[in-house]
Amino acid sequence: MHYPIWNMPLLGGALVIAGISIFHVIIAHFAIGAGIFNVFTEIRARRRGDSALLQFVKDNSIFLIYLAFVAGAVSGVGIWFTIGVVAPEATTYLIRLFFWIWAIEWVFFLLELASGYIYYYTWDRLSPRMHVAVGGIYAITAFMSLVMINGILTFMLTPGEYLSSGNIWDAWLNPSFWPSLWIRTVSALALAGVFVAIVASGRKGTKDDPDRARIVAWGARFLLPLGLMPLLAVWYFSTIPETARSLALGGAVAMTFIFAFGVIMSFLIAVYAYFGMLRKARNINLETALLMAAIAFIATGSMEFVREGIRKPYVLMNIMYSNGIQVAEAAKLNQEGVLANAAWVTPDTTKYSGDVAVGEAVYRTQCLRCHEVEGYNAMTPLVRNWNRPLIMSALDHLDRIKVFMPPFIGTQREKQALGSYLLTLAMPDSAWNSTPADTLLQSVPDTIEIGTDVNGGTEP
Repeated sequence: MHYPIWNMPLLGGALVIAGISIFHVIIAHFAIGAGIFNVFTEIRARRRGDSALLQFVKDNSIFLIYLAFVAGAVSGVGIWFTIGVVAPEATTYLIRLFFWIWAIEWVFFLLELASGYIYYYTWDRLSPRMHVAVGGIYAITAFMSLVMINGILTFMLTPGEYLSSGNIWDAWLNPSFWPSLWIRTVSALALAGVFVAIVASGRKGTKDDPDRARIVAWGARFLLPLGLMPLLAVWYFSTIPETARSLALGGAVAMTFIFAFGVIMSFLIAVYAYFGMLRKARNINLETALLMAAIAFIATGSMEFVREGIRKPYVLMNIMYSNGIQVAEAAKLNQEGVLANAAWVTPDTTKYSGDVAVGEAVYRTQCLRCHEVEGYNAMTPLVRNWNRPLIMSALDHLDRIKVFMPPFIGTQREKQALGSYLLTLAMPDSAWNSTPADTLLQSVPDTIEIGTDVNGGTEP
């Protein structure tokens, strides 16, 4: 309520955050998994005198620079920018609560960057033991960065005892901390294994090249932990609130399908890694590896989408609604009104008039965060052919009609005004943009039969 409202037309701010975040998560998980893969592979190659395997790690450690440090850093900045402008209330809350956790994570991140560059640029310059040690520092600091961030992300869904204790350690070491950390670790190792399959299978040489097959088989071992994903998912879901669990397990059909896809695909990749990559490594080609990578990326994105979606109607579970209004402020706003407390929002009297102008301003404060007027998750199709009694009934029982919706918060006049604005969305832009508000509202019938065009005639 204390920040300007920023929105991306048609796409919506939430979709922008989701797109950048999923891309960054895949890159960040790869960076962690690749660090672990590199150090263990270098140790294995040096102990066994496997020059081909050692050369593979040496040649491809450059991807840590390109992907982890360049693409990861750029997308990381993108996340901070988008969450800062789209969800400033939640961002502020998390920064203030986890200030020192963020600070520790940034220290680990700086060490990760430094050790990663040193690892890449000191091949054949440091002794083998020292070079492995540098790789170990990178792997540890990258993983510890994940540990720090994991506690903050899981807090958003499972604040646990923090709600009563106010203790930061209850917030960070929350109920879903450990299962989430295991899931992310397994995902990181798997993405490293997928990358190995892509690079190794794309190498020049014959299909029967024994070095190529051996490298693919070694990388497959990092995919095998994905077989634990169904068990880890059960553990994770046992720690989250019942309302969130119900959304993923049938309460929201789309969410259920996306969750099932993520878990099943992760398990099937593990099965393929064993029977295809490990036992028949010579049969892996670039096309197969790229297809597996696409499935792995979509599965990772699916699980991230579910994690975000099952928090609804909150952005911070039981603390802040998805529109940025804190639960503790609801009673005050119901009495004083949301517009009276929204310093940056005023009715747009140049485009609207009367209650419609007020309602459009209320819409920006309470609805626009998730619903574009036209575009992603658009409001217009949702209210098409709705009459005023139906709209007002929905506003009266938003959180009961759809459990992933927050309740309407504001005065009765603001609710009536929002109803007036939503009613105009049933009319074509050409009609309500050029018609006075009072005339327009009178022209919309109290009841609209399904299949009837509000402009006259019937729809096909």
